[in-house]
Amino acid sequence: MDTGKKILIAGLLGAGLLLLLPFFSGNGGWQGDGIPPYTIAEGAVRGEVYVDGGHGYTGENPYLQYFELPPGEVRYARLYVPVWNYDSGDSIQVTVNGKELAVKQEPDYVSAWGTALYCLDANSSLGAGLNEVSVLSENPGGGPYGITLAAVCENSSRPPVRFWINEGNYALAYTNKKDRVTSTFKGTSPGKNASLYTMLVAGTEGERDELYFDSANIGSDVGNSSQGKYFDLYSVSVSPKGTESTLCFERGEEGYLHPCVAVLVSESESDSEYLKLHEQKTSKGGQIPYSVIVVSLLACLAVVLRFRKR
Repeated sequence: MDTGKKILIAGLLGAGLLLLLPFFSGNGGWQGDGIPPYTIAEGAVRGEVYVDGGHGYTGENPYLQYFELPPGEVRYARLYVPVWNYDSGDSIQVTVNGKELAVKQEPDYVSAWGTALYCLDANSSLGAGLNEVSVLSENPGGGPYGITLAAVCENSSRPPVRFWINEGNYALAYTNKKDRVTSTFKGTSPGKNASLYTMLVAGTEGERDELYFDSANIGSDVGNSSQGKYFDLYSVSVSPKGTESTLCFERGEEGYLHPCVAVLVSESESDSEYLKLHEQKTSKGGQIPYSVIVVSLLACLAVVLRFRKR
């Protein structure tokens, strides 16, 4: 083999290693499998639990979303901002009704190739009626998938309800070979009428996924960009079968699907009211999917072998 060809092959190998470097550096590469949605808040209240959001990835900056809250006092509120293409150094600034709520330098949960979820408490910033939420994103090439609000609104004229608010960010993807994930609600009442809300991002219309509640299928192709590009807020009536209910997300044909939020609101068995907040978990980096590394290395090797034969 002549010297020029050796230099070319060495250059190709070097370029291949540079392409793989982000996988190992954690900056722009694989950022872990993430955390399955878990209960961050639960309780019982006379009133109702409001869950709404939208409107898909648009690239607009700032990103605006409006929420029409029912009458009553906001007992607890949590804003969720899922973001595409997060990288180290990005940030968001959140404003509620013209008042700056927070500047968040890092997301609360991040997984896969920079799919991130920011979570913000907004109890004192919201009120009955129309509310405006604005997100200014410092995220070159990315931005919000949407904004979702889960708010517990107290109103003594209404019957009591029991609620669970689950949050996380788990990467169901072909690259990490994760096909399903579950989220549980403890202390449910069998046979009671309930409403379930799920927020997913990165779903694609026509790529069939499945959603199960206590083993019963409650939705197919739920991640179909129904509220906007790559954003879904799905709601359905359910009835718990036991004192612990399980929600199961199955990726199916989806290349990527990120379950982030699940809220269960049920008829309450008592008039007692309470609010219990759980400790927030932290995302941890995960192993790089071997399939991604292998494919990348094989591609580099194929190029090298091709040039060796010339």
